Amino acid sequence: MGFAQTVDESGKPVHRPGKGSYHQIGLVRGQFGGVPESEWLTFIAGAGFDGWEEASWELDLRRCDTDAGAAEYAKERVALAKAHGLEIFTVATHLQGQVLGDEPSAKTLNFCSGKGEARGAYKAWRAAGNNPPRTNPMYVPDEVGALMHKEAQRDLLAAVRYAGHLSKLQNRRVAVPGFVGSPAHCWSHWFLFPWLPGEIDGHALPDVYQVSLELLVERFGPVWDECKKQGVTYDLECHPSERAMGDLESAADYINHMNKAGYEGVVGFNLDGSHMEWQNVSVIQFIREFQKYVHCAHVKGVQVEREHCRGGLLGGHRSMGHWTNGWKFVTAGTQRDANSLEEIFIELNRVGYEGAVSIEWEDNDADKFAGAKTALANCRKADLPPSWGRHDDALKA
Repeated sequence: MGFAQTVDESGKPVHRPGKGSYHQIGLVRGQFGGVPESEWLTFIAGAGFDGWEEASWELDLRRCDTDAGAAEYAKERVALAKAHGLEIFTVATHLQGQVLGDEPSAKTLNFCSGKGEARGAYKAWRAAGNNPPRTNPMYVPDEVGALMHKEAQRDLLAAVRYAGHLSKLQNRRVAVPGFVGSPAHCWSHWFLFPWLPGEIDGHALPDVYQVSLELLVERFGPVWDECKKQGVTYDLECHPSERAMGDLESAADYINHMNKAGYEGVVGFNLDGSHMEWQNVSVIQFIREFQKYVHCAHVKGVQVEREHCRGGLLGGHRSMGHWTNGWKFVTAGTQRDANSLEEIFIELNRVGYEGAVSIEWEDNDADKFAGAKTALANCRKADLPPSWGRHDDALKA
């Protein structure tokens, strides 16, 4: 049986229907960061959404550095949601998770606060006349890297406290979806040449893939311990550049290691089939195999070029969403979408998933407000209630 975000006193799943669909449908805030929150909330309430996913990097997380502060902040945010007839379903931590999991570089420094110590230290290092090596343009010095990890872990702990109090106030399990990055540079070692040697001249070399899992436990352990305390889950969105890339194999490696490390029931997945289809992985099979670990879900469309294309499926070193790429994120449920919304919702019903599903709108070829409303309409059309029985059982004389 799958995961329910709301349960009664006995632990039995309680279904919360959406306003116009079987599941509650939310909208991810992250991609609307350029829209003032008050304007955005008016839009999603008027469009008929049931709630939203918080972008934690927009929140005042310093108010959540203590349990009491997180409780008060959550109370204010829940009141804001209720004033619009909405709920807060999840608290996204993708940026901070990437910073903590990756080996430090200018790529993830860009996700740190412009007012934080890490950015300040890097700026001072460059102002002193230092430059990154020509062969490593994204280099940051070790002292900057340490500050990056410290800031990211602090933000994650605050987000978990906040999610814990949102859960109590709304009587639902508010999951914390996010990324975990690629410790030990493991993402750079996929499908590679030269292959990774196990030893050099009799000197053993550690297994990069195993080391990456061990580093995740070390770096995220305090965060996941706080999840245990707060009664929430931390849910990886499997994705290229993450330790679990969006396939069944690496996802199994990840979840099995975390279970053995003592985090079963705490560490799980944020389902997002858009990262799977272009890799020739079935999101339906992912739901079936990892059903008890799917604690929250995104809906995001993906277009996959079935004929030849200039950039190929790996993108030809062009930016994400470039027209030459072999796959692109699109508005969910449109004819360009290679995922079947109906199949996803049906499979979630089959495994007993009762939680909300949030639309993550990412479509470079459509207006974001029109795209979000179109995706909502497509979800409502596809989100059929589960069957009350076998149809042939009614065929009786």
